[in-house]
Amino acid sequence: MKPLRLVVAVLALCFLALGVLILFPSLPDPTCTSLLARSVGEVAIHLPANCALVPDAVSDEMVNYLEHERSSRSLVFRKWITCSVLQTGGFAFMNDPHWLPSYVPGTYQYRRTVIVVPYARSIAQGSPIVGEVCLMPWRKYIPQVAGQCDGKFSVWK
Repeated sequence: MKPLRLVVAVLALCFLALGVLILFPSLPDPTCTSLLARSVGEVAIHLPANCALVPDAVSDEMVNYLEHERSSRSLVFRKWITCSVLQTGGFAFMNDPHWLPSYVPGTYQYRRTVIVVPYARSIAQGSPIVGEVCLMPWRKYIPQVAGQCDGKFSVWK
């Protein structure tokens, strides 16, 4: 009976190891430890006085557009950015070197926090929603920074 338990235990460990490799195909670079540790908490988002972060929004054309953009990038929703008056020059975070623009326009990322903004599309009249704050899941974030934490992601340290 004991050999059977041993076989079952070994098989269970093999399946567990396989599951970890599937979720995290590339193990993090040990030099990225400090960057990964700092990515646990949320980062500050500096918004103008007429803008706020809110947890809920009434569904409209802009909400649907941003939700589609978020889901196509496999991001996790956190909050909406609402403004009573539209900014003409964009937000301050767009010029902050910590907030890196994505290769696919329309998002800015600082560590795991990602802000989705309308790209090549004007904000719908009457919609207070101007952006969506999201988090990148760990399973996507770890491979993203692995091996590049002293390169382009060094501004996040």
